[in-house]
Amino acid sequence: MGKLSNKKKKLFSEIIKNAKMVDGICPHCTEHSLLIGIVNDFYRCLTCGGDIEQKVNGKISYIPIELQEYNEIKGNG
Repeated sequence: MGKLSNKKKKLFSEIIKNAKMVDGICPHCTEHSLLIGIVNDFYRCLTCGGDIEQKVNGKISYIPIELQEYNEIKGNG
């Protein structure tokens, strides 16, 4: 595997610095897991890789999302 360019190193560094990490129960695998923020209010479970949306309505809930929904949200920014 080749070395990363300085530009890629900076990009990965920024992503890591800005990543939100929370712990919670994943609705996909039902495990207590570390959830990594991938975009605003969307997280990925480190146990199973499932994508979930965080909802806050008096309490924080994690809702499973389908790949099609995620792609639409990602495409719309």
